[in-house]
This record gives sequence, C-alpha cells and structure tokens, in this order.
Amino acid sequence: MKTSKQATLLLIVITMICSCNKIDELTEFDVTDGFSTTMNISVTGESSEPQIFSEAVTVDISTNQDIQDNLDLIQDININSLTYEVSNFAGTENTTVTNASLSFDTIRIDIENINLQQADTANTIYTITDSTKLRDIAAILKSSASVTATLEGTVSDTPVIFDVIINLNLTATVDVL
Repeated sequence: MKTSKQATLLLIVITMICSCNKIDELTEFDVTDGFSTTMNISVTGESSEPQIFSEAVTVDISTNQDIQDNLDLIQDININSLTYEVSNFAGTENTTVTNASLSFDTIRIDIENINLQQADTANTIYTITDSTKLRDIAAILKSSASVTATLEGTVSDTPVIFDVIINLNLTATVDVL
C-alpha cells in the first residue's frame, strides 16, 4: 500500500513537471526581425599615403515594437545572420581597406582586406560566422537592446567615400510569464 502511494505521488509529480514545461512553452513567443544600418565613410584630402578612418553607428533592436514592448521579458537572443557590404564607392580605382576591424561594443572582429571598387561593383556580401562572437553580441543586445558598431581601418588612397551597410537578423525569445 505504501509503495502504491509513493508510486502515485511520483507519477503526479512527474505529470506536474511535464505540464509546467508545456505551459512555459505556451507563454513564449519568438520575434524575428532584420536590422540594417549604414556607416557613411568619407576620408577627405588628397594623399598618396594610407589614411586611418573610424566610423561608429548604433544598432538598436528596440526599434521593433514587439521587442520594445517586451524588453524586460526577453529570455534569449539568437543572431541568425550578421553581414556587411560596401556600397556607393567613389574614389581611386584599386583603393583598398586594410588592417580593418568591425567592433560591436567590446567584441572585435578582424576583417579581410577589401578592394572597395570591386566589392561595390560585385555587391559582395561579407558574412560574420564566428559563433562565439555572435553569441557575445547577442548577450549584449539581450542586456541593453542596442550595441555600437565601429568600423576602423586604413584606406590606401584618398580622397575616398563609401558606405558600409550592416545587416543583423536575429530572433528574440520572449517569455511572458
């Protein structure tokens, strides 16, 4: 009899645990959205010497109304993709960007040398694939909803003007309970 009561109690506890997990899943929803921002880079003055540049913009995921309405309830953020591309190049042929990095707050990502004219003409999209850095950026966005993206590097020739378009696609999991 005692064993039967214990088995019944154990069965009830297991059922409740499973039910609670199912209920928790019912109170969650995902918000998937893309966020795009453009850095306008202009290095003026004529010089045959390489010139250093730095430009920063803010990526703010709270521009999505569902995220804004549930900032305190975000359980997780997963970055689905993070890309950048060069656009609107105006400058000397074969001008390249070297020694470049793209940082998101304190998360630094070194980027390859880029021939600006070729990248713009070919509409080359560069994808950031380092999963550790993507998780770190997601953690920043989960805690503050915005991150400062900074592009730093050296251009081989000036004057030069170009844009760098950053595209961030993510899924935020919101738990309303």
